[in-house]
Amino acid sequence: MADIYSPSWYDAVRDTINSKVADISDVPDGGFTVAVDIQGDGASPYFPAGGARHFLIRIDDGRCEWYREMDSTEAGTFDHDEPLDYRFIGPATVFDDIAAGLRDPIDAALGGQVKVRGDMRFLMRQAEHVQVLLEAYTNGVSTDWPQGRPPYGPNGSESAGA
Repeated sequence: MADIYSPSWYDAVRDTINSKVADISDVPDGGFTVAVDIQGDGASPYFPAGGARHFLIRIDDGRCEWYREMDSTEAGTFDHDEPLDYRFIGPATVFDDIAAGLRDPIDAALGGQVKVRGDMRFLMRQAEHVQVLLEAYTNGVSTDWPQGRPPYGPNGSESAGA
């Protein structure tokens, strides 16, 4: 098992995506780059309140080429240096809940908890591929939660019974 948001966890998510893509009959040609901006909301122990962490994912011909965390300097300039196809922005507890399989990522986007920028028509046409990407994040990897697993209590710790 890999610790959530660690380099070994990103590698495991990437490997899970790539192993599942082999079973898809209609993988999209070409590539796209996704930025994920997770905002600290004071409840998740993995993100400082008021802080943010930034992640970048590159998909080429259906396969995940890389999934990595960026520093804030790189995150602020990425849109200007290279084309960015999608950006997902939301609070840490929502992304933690998604990673723990407690919240559906599509519902989070449709409900506005996660903001999505990019060509939604492409995502809808590639529903099977998008589902593989989301499943790798939500339950495709055995994840350790060394600072507590969601749902979080009022002080940022695991709630009773979790």
